[in-house]
Amino acid sequence: MADLVKIFYEVGKAYKDEIYDNYNQIHSKNIEKIITVDIANSDYQPIVYDRDVMVHRFFLRVTSSNGGNLYPFLFLSDKVIDGVKKAFKNMGKYLDKDNKKRVKEIEEKIDYKKLEENISSYIGEKNIYLGLLYEDKTFNEYFPVIVDNYIQNVCKGDVELKANCYIDGEAVIGFDAGLNFCSVNELPTALRKVTKYRLLPLSKEAACLVKQGFQKVFEEQIFRFYLFGHSYYLLPTLFIENKRAFFEKLEESAKDFDQTIKEKYTLERRLERLVKSLDGEKMSQKVLFSFLFADKNNNAIDLYQMIEDVAPSRITTARALMKDYYIESANYSRFTKKADYKEDDVYIRDYIDDSLFLAKLIFGKESIPHSSKLESMIAKKILFGFNGLNCEKREFSKVLGGYFKDDTNFEKHQRFINFLESLGVLAFGGKNLIDMEVMMEDVGQFSEIAEQKFAEVELLKKLKAREFYALGALAQFVMNWQYANGSDALAKYLDGIGSITMQNVDRVFRKVYEASRKYGMGGKDYDDLMNLYVKAKEAVKKEDVISIDQANIAFVMGSIDFKNYKDSKKEEGEEK
Repeated sequence: MADLVKIFYEVGKAYKDEIYDNYNQIHSKNIEKIITVDIANSDYQPIVYDRDVMVHRFFLRVTSSNGGNLYPFLFLSDKVIDGVKKAFKNMGKYLDKDNKKRVKEIEEKIDYKKLEENISSYIGEKNIYLGLLYEDKTFNEYFPVIVDNYIQNVCKGDVELKANCYIDGEAVIGFDAGLNFCSVNELPTALRKVTKYRLLPLSKEAACLVKQGFQKVFEEQIFRFYLFGHSYYLLPTLFIENKRAFFEKLEESAKDFDQTIKEKYTLERRLERLVKSLDGEKMSQKVLFSFLFADKNNNAIDLYQMIEDVAPSRITTARALMKDYYIESANYSRFTKKADYKEDDVYIRDYIDDSLFLAKLIFGKESIPHSSKLESMIAKKILFGFNGLNCEKREFSKVLGGYFKDDTNFEKHQRFINFLESLGVLAFGGKNLIDMEVMMEDVGQFSEIAEQKFAEVELLKKLKAREFYALGALAQFVMNWQYANGSDALAKYLDGIGSITMQNVDRVFRKVYEASRKYGMGGKDYDDLMNLYVKAKEAVKKEDVISIDQANIAFVMGSIDFKNYKDSKKEEGEEK
């Protein structure tokens, strides 16, 4: 997280002239009305204003979750009187002796009972704040020095020590930027023992600028984007002098937000436009991005993931590859009706359900370590659909029969794998992992297709996988024959077992063989498939094993290939 601290520092330094405004939380709150009460007037008559009329006169700062506000300007609730008392106490902490006495004298004149009675009818209304005045002036107008002193003290540490600041070099360190999620135990031993936090060694100025940068990013929600259904903050590491101009450009891009589902759940266009503009201004080589996935809920910030040092070229490359391989961006498919799917597109969301993992895969340093993980994704796609629309297990016979042809299209599965390999996120060879194009009209028997695939397809180089492939093709032949004779017995049997495994494969073969004998099946295709299966079975050794996912993919692949083989022969005019 240390690089993140430096980014906050750079943001804080760039906006140093706005430090007062950055600590004012008034712009991040949903305020519709402001009720003012001038406590110098004995009638305590509340006056209600629309937000825009009075908002520029008040300063809102919540010192902590239970610490109260810095000034008597706060959300109107049934605890508002306690909040006002806390605010007067807080003001006194940041004033000299004379002004502290003046504030105390003003507070002692307040008739809290009368104040509560006069504002009670407004309590419970939505998004209303109470602001106290004194002689028609707000307390931040009377005592602006409170903000200055608060900012100077907000980063004060428990102990000060002269040493090397993490950012500024030699300085007095021990100051707290208040970023617990960024904290590391890197303080000098003597200082580490007497502080209650594990802090980066920061000087007062550095800590204040880090905190200010954090405020600028999160309080004002600038740099906030959406990707794959998650909000994230796009934080740049810049290698240019005028960082402020770049931050303002990024802030403007963040505000350019379309709240439609497509914009929110695809590889968003704002990110693409930003990168494209960087290319146009020849700045792509001068910036790295960090994607900080986080949600801000009141005063709490929930962090999920961080992807560091993403080059703009990586974003450009990912988008270009998605276009080349007809890849549709991520989570959008879960909000797309099946009928509206683009027939030629591959939807990543149908394979990878974890959006944060997907983000790290496309932009970060995450990788898929072995083929079994990818095969699991494809097996789920085949057997369950796994597209957010239908996650119930499918009838196996319908999968084999091509009922879910879009989801058992191995050409699409392979295209998805090829995209990942081109992106460089596979730790193994992905080409021909699942399928390869076969010119079926150039072969005479199905076994020729099988032998070609055994030699080329990575999965089918495993001897046990060949057995499942051959069995799948044989099962398809038998089901075709049964359907032609008004029976679906084998289909119902396969639906009953749900999937093919190492444990039930022999029982499945016996069921297939018994069905073929019962209906007196024969012919050159049957003999060819039986020979293929026997040959594949005999080659298997005791130690040869495959996963359930691999078994089901091989079985379905054999079935689909045989179906396509028969369809191609029909087109050529051959008899069934």
